[in-house]
Amino acid sequence: EHENPEEDEDIGQDEGDGLTWVERAKALAVEEATRLKLAVVDARWTRGKLLFKVEHENPEEFTVGIEECTMLSRALGLRLDTAEWMEDKAYNLVVSTAGTKELLTREREFLAFKGFPIMITTSAVFKKKTEFPGNLHDVSDEIVKVNQKGRIIDIPREIVLEVRLVQDQTKMNG
Repeated sequence: EHENPEEDEDIGQDEGDGLTWVERAKALAVEEATRLKLAVVDARWTRGKLLFKVEHENPEEFTVGIEECTMLSRALGLRLDTAEWMEDKAYNLVVSTAGTKELLTREREFLAFKGFPIMITTSAVFKKKTEFPGNLHDVSDEIVKVNQKGRIIDIPREIVLEVRLVQDQTKMNG
């Protein structure tokens, strides 16, 4: 019996010893992540994919990039490929960051997401607007620069309420 029956389809089948193969895979992921100074914040089985979301063990000071995800994916992939309880399992391994929860607040996040689609919301009307969609161009203590179709707009940092990553490009057309 699972404690959380609504999650049954996401965690794979019980292997008979009280641990599902997804739970076993997560345990391996945690071992490998710890070695790389990463923390596994989510693990699930969905649509043929074994998904792991990770962040740095010290997320206030360090962000996780593609390099770290690739290193964990390779190390974990090797261990999963040689685990006998995985022999009959077909899966795609996906290791990604836990993300920045969409809001950019730390300097490291601003640096990591330069060029990414964002929405800046201001506390006061600036250039007749309070929302500025575009790509993050640059940031300083005084200004957040957004690139709107090649035009750079400098928004004073003191009126910036939030800088949010935009996942879906269609949201920027409004």
